[in-house]
Amino acid sequence: MKTISYKKKKSRPLVILLAGLPGTGKSTLARKLARRYRLEHISTDSVRKRIFRDVRHNTFGRGSYSERQRMIVYDTIFYVVYTLLKNNVGVVLDGTFYRERLRTKVKRIAERFEAKFLLVMVTCPEHLIRKRFEERDARKRRTLSDADSKIFERFKQLFETTKLSHLEVDMTSDYQEILERINHALSERNNQ
Repeated sequence: MKTISYKKKKSRPLVILLAGLPGTGKSTLARKLARRYRLEHISTDSVRKRIFRDVRHNTFGRGSYSERQRMIVYDTIFYVVYTLLKNNVGVVLDGTFYRERLRTKVKRIAERFEAKFLLVMVTCPEHLIRKRFEERDARKRRTLSDADSKIFERFKQLFETTKLSHLEVDMTSDYQEILERINHALSERNNQ
């Protein structure tokens, strides 16, 4: 399969936005896409940890998971995306992007710079997500994400469906199949 490089080329830059509930596998997929397409990778988890260094595990609605703090994280991401695209550098974003206005804002920034934009809604069966959280807790393995079953439940209540054109991928599918579907969607956008 032919891989297209989008970073620092004179062609239109690329923005891939991976949105979905916590624990679906967005970060793992984002890392693969960043390598494949030579994109910068920005996650809400990494931005949150850089801004709110002294905050670790949180109760949803407090600490770095308060509405105000979440918007600081997203505003920072919007600024970074704007700056990267201004310099013709493509990016893959991963985070819940639980509100339609957050996804729309990324799309508008991409349009401002005539970047190709692909929204990928990442899904995974709930029982597998809960199993991941349980395994992570049992191993006491530190990850960038503080998400757990409680945070998952809150985001499930808050998550807005999208009306934007998008590709939906189920992370229980074979990675190669997922990557081929994304590559196909990007090829279609190249022809637009």
